[in-house]
Amino acid sequence: MDVVQPWATGFNRPKPLPTQMSIQRSQSSPLSREEQLEARRLAEESNFSYAGYQVVRREFVSHRFDPAMTVRVGSITFNNACIKALENATYVQFLINPTEKKLIVRPCEIGARDAIRWCVVKGADRKSRQITCKPFAERLFSMMDWDAEFRYRFQGMRIRYYQDEMYLFDLSADERFAPMKKDENGKRIVTAPVLPEHWNGSYGMSVEEHDMSTKVDFLDGFLTASEVTEEESDPVPEEIE
Repeated sequence: MDVVQPWATGFNRPKPLPTQMSIQRSQSSPLSREEQLEARRLAEESNFSYAGYQVVRREFVSHRFDPAMTVRVGSITFNNACIKALENATYVQFLINPTEKKLIVRPCEIGARDAIRWCVVKGADRKSRQITCKPFAERLFSMMDWDAEFRYRFQGMRIRYYQDEMYLFDLSADERFAPMKKDENGKRIVTAPVLPEHWNGSYGMSVEEHDMSTKVDFLDGFLTASEVTEEESDPVPEEIE
């Protein structure tokens, strides 16, 4: 006796798969433009992977108003965009990882150990200031083998570590600027930054490397600025507003 399948009677008939629907649809009439675009989108979506993709470096596009830090041989300055992003932070601590070449700027309370005032407060406004730190800056220049004639700018990345908001700066991702020069009329000559040579041949990090670059473990090699400069015998100059 032949067994009659339930769907053969017209009840509980299984729905055709999308591919079957496409075949049936194409056999009856051509796909519309919208249907073709949707089919392409679904195909790209089903086959997508981050493998082979690079995250384009922010330094390759206009970033004039993005949070940034500038290091000179005797001072460090954070722009107003950087200061405004960390609301209510007047004092910070510098933490540096000499192995990974990363610097963390972490907000702290006034009077905390190794607290550094990083901005000028005028009423409700907080503005950028130059932080004189020759012993610390000289150690950075020595560690990174920088040219003392240049100034170095770094793009800040705001991250969260548990409940703390802070900035992460990759010291190997620098933009180097030549000393300022003026033309015969006394106007400043604007020069393009010199980017690291190891960036040649790529657009940026792979997606996996990019994700890993934002991870911070304070138990793994980070030191405060005072620990970096505690052996420095020269007196620290007064800070300049």
